[in-house]
Amino acid sequence: MEFWGVEVKPGQALSVKPGEQKYVHISQATLGEIKKDKANEPVTVFLKINDQKLVLGILSAEKFPQISFDLVFEKEFELSHNGKSGSIYCLGYRASADDQEQYPYFSI
Repeated sequence: MEFWGVEVKPGQALSVKPGEQKYVHISQATLGEIKKDKANEPVTVFLKINDQKLVLGILSAEKFPQISFDLVFEKEFELSHNGKSGSIYCLGYRASADDQEQYPYFSI
């Protein structure tokens, strides 16, 4: 198991490939630095997988600057957001399918 983290820049989708016999566990998304005049604007975090675009959550600098998740992916997926003035950061870990014996609650 290894730490995993990515920066998703404004206006850019980020493709994530877990790798063969691996999976990515996302545990948190958080807002990066944003301009003061944009602090009240909500930022929607999106996930695209199998041609389906889903909303993971909405971040707000004043109310909810981070969201906790418990999401596990074994297939390629894409992260994006609608923020215009700053990045979001997603954190978690990457592990091999062999780790499933150690963490049996994951269904791969």
